[in-house]
Amino acid sequence: LCGNSNGDPQDDALKPDGHLARDLVELGQSWKVTNESRCCQDNCSGACGRCQPAEEVTYKGDAWCGLLTQQPGPFESCHGLINPEVYLDNCVHDLCASQGLQAKLCQALETYAHHCQEEGIALSDWRTPARCGPESPLRLPKVSAGTLRSPPGLQTDVHVEGPRTPWTTTCQCQEDLVLDAHRCIPRDQCGCVFEGLLYGPGEEFWGDTTCTKRCVCHGGSRRSTCRRGGGQAGQECRVEGGVQGCYPRSYRTCAATGATHYETFDGGRFTFQGTCVYQLVGLCRKSRGLVDFQVLVQNGRHDQHLLASIAVVTVKVYGQTIVISQENPGKVLVNDQLANLPYQPKDGRISISRGGLEAVVETDFGLTLTYDWRSQVTVRVPSTYTSTLCGLCGNINGNVGDEMKTRNGRVTSNPDTLGRSWRVTSPPGCVELSKVECPTTAAAQHQREVTEMGCGIILEKGGPLGACHAHVDPKSYFQSCLHDRCLFPELEDAICPVVARYVAACQAEGVAVGTWRTEKFCHVSCPTNSHYELCHQDCGQTCPGVPVPPRRWGRCREGCACDRGFALSGDECVPVSRCGCHHQDFYYKLEETFSPSEQERCRCQAGGVVDCQKISCPGDADGEVTDGVSQCPPAALGTCVATGDRSYVSFDGVAFNISGTCSYILTRTCAGEDVKAFVVTIEKDPRQKRKVSGIQALSVEVYGLLLTFTRSRRGAVTVDSISHHLPTILSEGRVQVHHHGMGVLLQTDFGLVIYYDFLHHVMVTVPQTFQGHLCGLCGNYNGQRDDDLLLPGGQEAPNVVAFSSAWRTPDVPCGEDCPEGTCPTCAEEKVVVLQGPDYCGLLKVPNGPFSSCHHLIDPTFYFQACVHDICLAEGDTQVLCRSIQSYATACQQAGVVIEAWRGPSFC
Repeated sequence: LCGNSNGDPQDDALKPDGHLARDLVELGQSWKVTNESRCCQDNCSGACGRCQPAEEVTYKGDAWCGLLTQQPGPFESCHGLINPEVYLDNCVHDLCASQGLQAKLCQALETYAHHCQEEGIALSDWRTPARCGPESPLRLPKVSAGTLRSPPGLQTDVHVEGPRTPWTTTCQCQEDLVLDAHRCIPRDQCGCVFEGLLYGPGEEFWGDTTCTKRCVCHGGSRRSTCRRGGGQAGQECRVEGGVQGCYPRSYRTCAATGATHYETFDGGRFTFQGTCVYQLVGLCRKSRGLVDFQVLVQNGRHDQHLLASIAVVTVKVYGQTIVISQENPGKVLVNDQLANLPYQPKDGRISISRGGLEAVVETDFGLTLTYDWRSQVTVRVPSTYTSTLCGLCGNINGNVGDEMKTRNGRVTSNPDTLGRSWRVTSPPGCVELSKVECPTTAAAQHQREVTEMGCGIILEKGGPLGACHAHVDPKSYFQSCLHDRCLFPELEDAICPVVARYVAACQAEGVAVGTWRTEKFCHVSCPTNSHYELCHQDCGQTCPGVPVPPRRWGRCREGCACDRGFALSGDECVPVSRCGCHHQDFYYKLEETFSPSEQERCRCQAGGVVDCQKISCPGDADGEVTDGVSQCPPAALGTCVATGDRSYVSFDGVAFNISGTCSYILTRTCAGEDVKAFVVTIEKDPRQKRKVSGIQALSVEVYGLLLTFTRSRRGAVTVDSISHHLPTILSEGRVQVHHHGMGVLLQTDFGLVIYYDFLHHVMVTVPQTFQGHLCGLCGNYNGQRDDDLLLPGGQEAPNVVAFSSAWRTPDVPCGEDCPEGTCPTCAEEKVVVLQGPDYCGLLKVPNGPFSSCHHLIDPTFYFQACVHDICLAEGDTQVLCRSIQSYATACQQAGVVIEAWRGPSFC
């Protein structure tokens, strides 16, 4: 492409055959290196980044490319030697093509500056007016001219032919440091030179081309020592990515898909539908050189009877915990922080990116995990892990007969027994239940024949998947498909994950499959500005400037590709001008606010620029990072409590009793446009004789969502009629719900916190900014205790019954009082016993387990509620324990450390 350097500019467009190309596209095609050109195109259709007249005027302005020709300006001294016009045109073109990306402006200006400085011309500061501050290496002050000292041991070996560069914009190491791979380091960290190559202190490397001489660099002496040694079992010596080393001979894959069908590393197959948390695979036989890791999975319920697909996948490796779940499609949790993709720490040991329809987790030791945020999980491990792994995926020893091995080493044929042995944790309500009756095979076959484009597409020899039959046996996939069709006959898409898994297995073998999805069968709905591709190559569609992890397992796969002119920003395709920022390993979308630390708050701005501001909290209080954003603690918090059979305390501290068993508005925003709106509703249990009426349901309306918690479903929350597993993050992270102690905690980004124990206790906390803006059973939160029992119209209620009736929701039949026959008055002698330290009196014992909390939360309210409830329940110890737990929860929510109060014979 550079021509022949013969002094004649008229014959530079020569093709390899010596003929002149007709146009630039033909010239480019003729010199294309085919095997290096998988993700590319020779020309572009449409606008191809051409400038609109208005854009051209903007980008030629002094705030953009016009800096190149500005007089007076930072580049003026160079104009006489190098004409800036061609650089100006290139700069404008690049900005139009990238829709104004700041990085493109800086690259264009840097090119001209570099060429000027090569000619010995000194330039004035152009980076400040262009907003192009370079990221300096560690401890390097920016200077306008200078040279960099090389590490000792290398500087005498370097010989540069050609003219010296008298002036160059660069960064110079401080006096006590030397340059090493774009970093300034102390001299004693320079490492060793071995056969002309530099290695870091402590670095191990192969000293020969056959991987039989293992060497290590000693930092102190800066000398390397070598010993005889080879690689691990399952490895071979070869060069990968330019690095000589021992690499795995092969890889094995385990998969889980549908409801839920497992394919083990050694080819075993079974169906298991437990809903607890299980070890899919992990290192069980520790071995030198093998990195420890663990992959956990949890199934989600389809409804109350049938079980569905994997809903949560957790990867634990290198001290990191990565969670990918149905609740956060397109995103991942990294150490409890919600992250956009891609995520790639600087050490390069882990990378998480989007590949096709899946999240792809890759490690430097060869582990690759994919999950499609719906049901399909694959784990690929190198042959070096042969016979060292365990879990539902098996052990990679080549023996299919021992794949279903339990934790204690016994082989079983029962999937529930296998799953139970690999259970890691047991969320409330989880079960092992895989015995679901299906129709006979004949009936299922008939169902296939009468169902257009059903499971038969897998076996169809002349169909879109027929070419794969010789490479991947379709029979087991077909049986899994029939199984899911019979489990969920009412769900047309139930079989799609199984068919998609077969397609993925075919593509992994390099087989080209035909189009199998249609508008009516397993249709994929892609996000805005993107389209479905059967063979998606992940070709450079990520926003510019975002590090794309090296695909260690590149293959064609189904996926949604961004339309022309759009780039992938996290989980959506956006115009390049709306690309986000990469900052400290994480990617942030445009205008997203985040906090790298408790002392600063940052915002992603256009052009990939991150603007950070120091934040300080009143009274020098420490900020707290919640879901990636630093927030100052509120000056004061208001707390309202509903607990037990009839006990309530308002935000302003007024205690009162409501015996009704209706559904009530506990609190809601009623006044003020400058506060976030929300509604909290509780539903009481129907009244039964000598039974405490607890709280059977809690509903919260916030940010346009309706969240409902019910006692019958402790491990989930219903959001707008759709069930979500816990934990879940909603409304772009503005609402978070997770297990907390024995109950559930809901938190919003504006400070609303709600705790519910799924039994009888609800606690609502709001920041001081809501003072005077609330109403409901919890009062108006105005700091006055004499006006809390107000009706919706603002009038004072004549009595408690009228007050509670006014805040009742009309959808639940109920009663507002409790007659003597159902709620008898407690006898005095009973009250005396229940007030003793063996019962409710434990709450008030001066040196008891709760004494540390008395100064912060007066136990009297909880004590009185406890006495009433136990008396009503005729001494039921379960009610006693719940009552005491309510006070314990309130204390712990306030940050108080209490002593142990439960014992073997007490609660």
